[in-house]
Amino acid sequence: MKVDLIIEKNDGILWGRVEGKGNFMPTPYGETKAAVIKNLKELITDYQAHEGKTDKFWSKVHIDKLEVEIHYDLQAFFQEHEYLTISSIAKRAGINPSLMRHYASGIKFPSAIQAKKIEETIHALAKELESVSLYAE
Repeated sequence: MKVDLIIEKNDGILWGRVEGKGNFMPTPYGETKAAVIKNLKELITDYQAHEGKTDKFWSKVHIDKLEVEIHYDLQAFFQEHEYLTISSIAKRAGINPSLMRHYASGIKFPSAIQAKKIEETIHALAKELESVSLYAE
């Protein structure tokens, strides 16, 4: 079973919500996407054990088989993906951030090995970002 989880940022914390499913709208929170999903599963489990026993949708959800599709508002997206900066990409690639800024501004030029590291890092990021879904009201 799959649910769409909308993640927003408010007061420095990520908040989620699942809308239009049964008689329950869980609103999990956490500092990271993983924490929000963990909290979502805890909320669903608690609901199922108590007032949700007869809920036509939620009573049929098996937590261990639950698929969560994430939709971000822009603030939450950039908090969760703060690595979309020159310095963060440099860190992921194992390159000095100052040197990476020099590459980006054309002051210096990367060797073939450095260019390959940067390319591989960008490709890995692209694979990660390929599944991102943004939400707008």
